[in-house]
Amino acid sequence: MGIQATRHGFYPWDCQGLRGSINPPLRTPLNPENRYLFKLAWKNIRRNPGRSFFIGFSVALSVSIAVWVMALFDGMNHQIEEAVVLGNVGYTQIQEKQYASTTDPMNPVVFEAKTLPAVPYSPEIVLDAYLTAPEGTAGFQVIGVQFPLHARAFGIDQAIIKGSWPAPGDRGIVIGEDTADKFQLNPGDQMVLNFQDAKAELRTELVNVAGIYSKNGPGFERVFAYVDGDLVEEFLFGAADPRVLVHRVAFKGPDYATSEAASLALAAETGLVHKTWKDLNPEMAVVLDFHDGMVKFFFIIVGLTVIVTILTPVSMLWQERQGELRMMSVIGVPPGKIWRMGLFEALSMGVLAGTASTVVLVAVLLWQGHQGIAFKTMNEQPEMERAGILLPRVVYPRLRPHHPAIAYGFVLVVVGVSYGWAVWSVQRRLRRQA
Repeated sequence: MGIQATRHGFYPWDCQGLRGSINPPLRTPLNPENRYLFKLAWKNIRRNPGRSFFIGFSVALSVSIAVWVMALFDGMNHQIEEAVVLGNVGYTQIQEKQYASTTDPMNPVVFEAKTLPAVPYSPEIVLDAYLTAPEGTAGFQVIGVQFPLHARAFGIDQAIIKGSWPAPGDRGIVIGEDTADKFQLNPGDQMVLNFQDAKAELRTELVNVAGIYSKNGPGFERVFAYVDGDLVEEFLFGAADPRVLVHRVAFKGPDYATSEAASLALAAETGLVHKTWKDLNPEMAVVLDFHDGMVKFFFIIVGLTVIVTILTPVSMLWQERQGELRMMSVIGVPPGKIWRMGLFEALSMGVLAGTASTVVLVAVLLWQGHQGIAFKTMNEQPEMERAGILLPRVVYPRLRPHHPAIAYGFVLVVVGVSYGWAVWSVQRRLRRQA
């Protein structure tokens, strides 16, 4: 007869398929016994739809929120990191030893371009200078670059909104939009640079404004300007060197690990100093570490909430089945099959809740990944900068494979433990009553 439905639930009046036998059937995942137990577990879920819905909703909501928060902060961190890395810092750098400790530009190191690794990189020579104009004076870094290499790695040329990158041999400079606005400069204008050369003599030079870039916010734009590396060599040493003089080599590989491996290898080969972008921009590193800490703290709170909201309803759901389980125990159903029934029920709830949360996440993250989350609409305060980098006002969540893996894995473990605890506690109570 199988399972007979009554107004009190499903009772195994004929449990030949559940009772143990001398020659039990082979226990494969799809054998009749497991299918029978799975159907019984499914009927148990449907028996109390309200509580089952609450459990499934709690699981789906927990997974969705956890993955969304991780994707949100990962997207924010990625945007901040890219703003730093894509400027002139790179993921990692190797620096001339004296420059690494004092930023003194008087002792560059000689590099041959052909010896550098085949990943995006930019050899740079740096000059600290002052701009003098009727509107005032401002200090900034003039970064001399090898244009083809720098364009491949960082692409300041793609951020030029007026003018263009200076032609080879031209005494041209590319300045930030904030500097141009403050000093009312346009492409074709001349500006006066004051600096100290390698002989510790004060020098003044005229340069032509070749282009104006807009990138990373006013704090960045007022600090960095770009010229051809030969021009910085001429300013510092009186003439351009036929070799490549470098204070630092900035790396931006396809990922952090690639860049770090390349820069570490070159630093070991040349005896120069290796620095990560977090060493070069510690303030932003603190911001990202704070965000990572917030994600971990939030995940702990969500985890505790998930445990409470799943463990209690599951335990109550199985406590209601004591009469049924007592009957199954009386007619000789082994405890192992009760455990399998609980396992099938946990898997069913996990699949249902996982499907629901996946649908929600796909819909939400696809939309927000395209539109972004405009925090400016929630906070009309002035835009915030950290270490000269503008913090994003529109954040695009960034979903990575380990986000759902962590969330789904944790919640499935909680569901499994909850069902395991419920089955164990009910069986223990039955043994005491026997």
